[in-house]
Amino acid sequence: MPMSLRILALILSATTASTKLSWRYGAFIDAGSEGSRIYILRWQPADTNRQIIAPESLGELSTVPGIASFAQNPGEAGLSLKSLVEYMKQELKHEQANWAQTPLYLRATAGMRLLFPDQREDILDDIRSYFWTSPFLFRDDMASVATGEEEGVFGWISANYLMGNLAPDRKPASNTTVGSLDLGGASAQIVFMPKKSIIQHAFPLKLGPHRFELYSFSFLHFGVREAAHSTAGKVISDALEMVQSETEVYHPCFAKGYIYTPRFSYSTARFPAIKVKMQGTGNFPQCEKLIMRIFNKDAPCLVTQCSFYGVYQPRLYEAKFLAFAHFADIASDLGLPETTELEDFRAATQYVCSLTIEVLNSLFSRVEDEYDRVHLCFHATFAYVLLSFGYGMEERNNIVFKTSHAGKPIDWAVGAMIYEINQDIRLSIPLTNVSVAS
Repeated sequence: MPMSLRILALILSATTASTKLSWRYGAFIDAGSEGSRIYILRWQPADTNRQIIAPESLGELSTVPGIASFAQNPGEAGLSLKSLVEYMKQELKHEQANWAQTPLYLRATAGMRLLFPDQREDILDDIRSYFWTSPFLFRDDMASVATGEEEGVFGWISANYLMGNLAPDRKPASNTTVGSLDLGGASAQIVFMPKKSIIQHAFPLKLGPHRFELYSFSFLHFGVREAAHSTAGKVISDALEMVQSETEVYHPCFAKGYIYTPRFSYSTARFPAIKVKMQGTGNFPQCEKLIMRIFNKDAPCLVTQCSFYGVYQPRLYEAKFLAFAHFADIASDLGLPETTELEDFRAATQYVCSLTIEVLNSLFSRVEDEYDRVHLCFHATFAYVLLSFGYGMEERNNIVFKTSHAGKPIDWAVGAMIYEINQDIRLSIPLTNVSVAS
């Protein structure tokens, strides 16, 4: 080989090696209904037409309250995230030369979707103004409210990538991927790849060389917190119909001896505060029937098959599902293994609901969060009813309940960054001032 060609080959080889070892960095803020969490991420540039780029998490930090709580004071929303931006600066200090090319994303979830449009935009405008003062790469479209369907799909991406189901040499299919079940405070999402075609609620996706569609639907008001409000409303309505006191009634989804005081998400500036005390009766069959009433299963279904509220859902067949977020937390609190049949989930829930508050606090003291412990009967019954009655899953259906895989969190926020990086070519190319992988 002539000398000039050998030199050119060496240069190309060195450039390729440098590109493979270089890192890009960024951050993603999950602005949830109960608080905001920033993830510091890094990834290696690659050709997104041939490979699927997936970032790895380097660290995270949370802050409370959620940005939706600033509906009456939107001018304070941006500054409420200052600690997260400062954390990003600290964690990426070694990348300061590239901060202007280091993206900062924020996606808000169901807590913001519950607000009036003007309230949402006022909060987002203040956050955008604050982010523009940061040294990081930011555009207005990088801070927004994720649709429920997007949130669900991002969770599906995270779960399936971590489990090794998304590979550039194998097109995803219904039998090689898992469906994802996400349960938050204000909404619930179901996403899967059906065996047959999707006639509604299809989400087109491109990852690496693959193009395919997922079924994705998000049920607003069907997170654990919002479901608690809905069922409490039913209890109050029943009490009024029976000419009982509306300030002291009985709730079957809480332990005997526990007094539940629901906190309805109304602004006291517009509505009078509702004060009511509910005596727990700890009755699983009654709790199950009560929760079933909020699903509106009798709503007209105008297509071949629906889940609830008249929403189309393809047949599940033998689809495998992974349930994370609150689903996995509840299963863990019940003491169930990661892979659990729904009938075992039901049996554990029945047992918890039969306990008095004293026995519950004693036997389940390992559940450190007191709120989660005393609400375990309601949370578990709601999760079971949502899966079996709502989505129509069989009692013998094995579901995997977990929040992480191989030590990495299953989180829609990580899936969102996988999606963003693989859609935006500017994020998949190496920088001039590269950071070399160690």
